[in-house]
Amino acid sequence: MSNKSGYGFDFRYVLGLFLLLSGYVNGQEIDRKAQEYRPMYHFSPAKGWMGDPDGLVHYNNTYHLFWWGHAVSKDLVHWQEMPRPMKEGMGFSYFSGSVVVDKMNTGGFGKNSMIAFYTKHLPGDSLPETQAISISNNEGKSFDYYQKNPVLDINKVFFRDPQVFWYEQDKSWKMVVSRPDVQQVHIYQSSDLKNWAFCNSFEGLGAKNSFWECPDLFELPIEGSNEKKWVLIIGRGPNRVQYFVGDFNGKTFVTDKKIAEYLSVGQGIKGSVFEDFEGKNSKWPKFPEEHENKVSGVTDYLGKHYLSTANASATVFRSKSQPFTISAKAINFLLMGGNHQDSTCVNLLVDGQAVRTTSGDNTKVFKWNGWDVRPWIGKKAQLELVDLSRDATNGFIAIDHVTFSDQLSNQHLEHALWLDYGPDYYATRTWRDYDKSSAPADTVHAIGWMGNWDYARKAPSKWGKGFQSIPRMMTLREMPSGWRVFQQPIPQLAQLRDSGIRQQLQLKGVQSIKNFKPDVNSYELDATFTPGTAKAFGLNLFVGEGRKLALRYDPQLGELTLDRRNCTNFNTDTAFTKSFAKKYAVPLALDKGSLRLHIFVDRSSIEIFANDGEKVVSATTFAADAQTGLETFSEGGNTTLNIQAWKLKSIW
Repeated sequence: MSNKSGYGFDFRYVLGLFLLLSGYVNGQEIDRKAQEYRPMYHFSPAKGWMGDPDGLVHYNNTYHLFWWGHAVSKDLVHWQEMPRPMKEGMGFSYFSGSVVVDKMNTGGFGKNSMIAFYTKHLPGDSLPETQAISISNNEGKSFDYYQKNPVLDINKVFFRDPQVFWYEQDKSWKMVVSRPDVQQVHIYQSSDLKNWAFCNSFEGLGAKNSFWECPDLFELPIEGSNEKKWVLIIGRGPNRVQYFVGDFNGKTFVTDKKIAEYLSVGQGIKGSVFEDFEGKNSKWPKFPEEHENKVSGVTDYLGKHYLSTANASATVFRSKSQPFTISAKAINFLLMGGNHQDSTCVNLLVDGQAVRTTSGDNTKVFKWNGWDVRPWIGKKAQLELVDLSRDATNGFIAIDHVTFSDQLSNQHLEHALWLDYGPDYYATRTWRDYDKSSAPADTVHAIGWMGNWDYARKAPSKWGKGFQSIPRMMTLREMPSGWRVFQQPIPQLAQLRDSGIRQQLQLKGVQSIKNFKPDVNSYELDATFTPGTAKAFGLNLFVGEGRKLALRYDPQLGELTLDRRNCTNFNTDTAFTKSFAKKYAVPLALDKGSLRLHIFVDRSSIEIFANDGEKVVSATTFAADAQTGLETFSEGGNTTLNIQAWKLKSIW
């Protein structure tokens, strides 16, 4: 492909574009439906790898999606893949970044030029990562490498994923970029897109144990008002996205006070705190000072103190809390340490016997664990911390922030504000609008990579690896513990609806949905459950060949679970199965007595928008094409279900 910018005719470019838009790769027509695991309405490239979404801009009535490949859309639903726009064979990898449209020619590259920002990553993971630019004067069809690169170099091996945007208040460009290994996001500013000055950094809140990547900073509208708040989102490797809500003055992002208190000390967590180990009204016999906070590398506890056995000198170590009467349905706590059942654990003792027990996961990261204690309500009980291990590496256990609650928190995640509770939603980025008059007002559209670095390279698809989520709209709502991001699927997806049904069902046991039998896993469900006498209820999806994915909700504990331990037909790679075949939990209360699940099923994925987008769960599935069964279930009683269902047409 020609490297020349401008609008000159290039036969190879036009031929390549024709072949891509016609569904050809290497001269061969693509039959996407015949390709196992190929999504029908999630964007995936014709071939090759697709990871983080980059360069999301809306310009000249066109949405652009880069991954240093390139696709365009008029509606965020139907995509046209373009030829790859970047110069190849440069001796480095194009890591994630962003694109701006320089409408005022601040960079001197031409009015309305597109400037791509990316991390220049050299082979070996041992040389500094730098931020570089390439320039397009043909609306992103091709980019020329800037010969004076890099535009930002701080001589750090890990320094990546620049997101650049225009800040109207001081009429300058801003960049948020991550220092992944030290869990920082740096903020820079520039007047010309080439010379960047450091403003400030953000750190110290949320999940802080793994790489911070792919930051984005943008304003979100508050529902029901004309006001907005700034939101900072950060990818927590290998597969999660956390967010923070606050204020931005062009140089510094400051988290809202309620959000900061919720994240740092747990203010606003549902339930009553039994013990937070901060020294006031302690319910646990005081440990000697050497048993508190003396382990290096420990992260994600609340407050300043936790209880740990790491420095206990005794070979056999047991410590019990004061007795208490069980009065709530669940006991939740942050836990970290060794995964040695019965030797590094926390126990619930009733009548002197351990009736519940939990171990760590062999990390130094505190994560939420919880027990259903309904069988012992009214009983006297104690908590017991046990360390009998001789393991020199993970032979300890630690606990923090023990809470009695009617909502179970057993998600095995750090204490953070998560954009998605599923295992496959990462590197979220938002579209920047350069057509103020033609884009939907005050709407923020976002998209993420439906992948997980724990197993992304082992995904079973043969046509390529990786695809994007459906685009989402985000807004803010105020909750008792601060602002929360709510997400909805974009309404444009409704144009894919084909034949559908609307039913009210009285559920008892397992049953199928009448008159809705999709022949391919490409459909949408809008299901509202109203609990009756049932202990739990939900949906079995991807049913067939002895496999399924189960969505189960416990209305008493306020917990939604997604179980894909027996979902995929790809079971020949034991390493993949070990990372993939898991069950995931989401704390989720009923909304005005009901549970609404708005679900999008594609051939290799599921996305669930729960209770009007309060919580979202995204997961890849890799089910066999024959697994098209769909069931409802209601355990131990009845449930009312109002459901709408539509088959969805392919976007190709």
